[in-house]
Amino acid sequence: QMVETQFVLSFVHRFLEYRGATTYFAFCYPFSYTECQDMLAQLDGRFQDCRHMSPSSPLDSVYYHRELLCRSLDNLRVDLLTITSCHGMQEKREPRLDKLFPDTSTPRPRCFTGKKVFFLSSRVHPGETPSSFVFNGFLDFILREEDPRAQMLRRMFVFKLIPMLNPDGVVRGHYRTDSRGVNLNRQYLQPDAELHPAVYGAKAVLLYHHIHSRVLPGSPDWRTFVSPLSTSLLSIKSPNSPIPPVEAALSELDKTNNLRNSPSTWRASSHSCPAQEAQLADSTEQGTWILPSSHSSEHCEEGSWSPPPAPVPEAAEPPEPIAPKDSGLAYYVDLHGHASKRGCFMYGNNFSDENDQV
Repeated sequence: QMVETQFVLSFVHRFLEYRGATTYFAFCYPFSYTECQDMLAQLDGRFQDCRHMSPSSPLDSVYYHRELLCRSLDNLRVDLLTITSCHGMQEKREPRLDKLFPDTSTPRPRCFTGKKVFFLSSRVHPGETPSSFVFNGFLDFILREEDPRAQMLRRMFVFKLIPMLNPDGVVRGHYRTDSRGVNLNRQYLQPDAELHPAVYGAKAVLLYHHIHSRVLPGSPDWRTFVSPLSTSLLSIKSPNSPIPPVEAALSELDKTNNLRNSPSTWRASSHSCPAQEAQLADSTEQGTWILPSSHSSEHCEEGSWSPPPAPVPEAAEPPEPIAPKDSGLAYYVDLHGHASKRGCFMYGNNFSDENDQV
């Protein structure tokens, strides 16, 4: 019924007869931390050969890497997935970031040239379970070996995905907060590694790739790359085995969309929040998180990397921020759910120009 413009749902439930039974009521159809871990374990088995991949692997093979970003306050896993193709793969690996990636038995993922990072996360608000179902749908799609759309996206981007930013809230049945009652979605400006480890980790990874995954002039365009051994752009057969590729039919719309999204034509409107955060007028924030542009071509290696520890002194020149179009971060999408809006909708950066907004 409607009560003062609000929907009120009423129902009757008969509890089980026997003593000691526990009944849970879920606001949305649940997707638990355990289900998430089971799903990731299945993917580990399906893509176990990826740990042996090298720059000489078949280019359109699916590269899948799972690692422990950090532990939550309740000591639960916060996982980070890396998914892409083998185009641009290097021998070197990403470095271990300060206070993150505690499992030293798992190597960091490979570095890739000529690809920006697409970052996707979910469940910072644990009760918003629709975000997990959208996340899982995208994960299923981007791992399809024979889908030409997924193949092209893996050529274009390195996907970094965090399935559950707030596993403690998920396990405890909270709607918006972590185990301390904190709304982690409000902690991005100054996350604390001890109090908000998942948000600290997400921001550190975002800012690392903002600087280190920049596509430099002259980088190959993997969308149109043709292997010396093949005569086509995309394989529609399973790419995880070295078989001769077959031309995939891309519609004119597909071709136009791919051209429109090429790095050379990207404008500021294509880039989301963290790249713009990097332009914060507050030079203290820049000094803490963003390296000077002279360091931006530093190569990755299996070492330790952390943002500069101290703010820039007032007398010093603040480092020049990286423009959004030059960022190594193409997009950051954070998936949520909503209690009253229906269907799919999005919040994005606010631009004064309508074309930029679109």
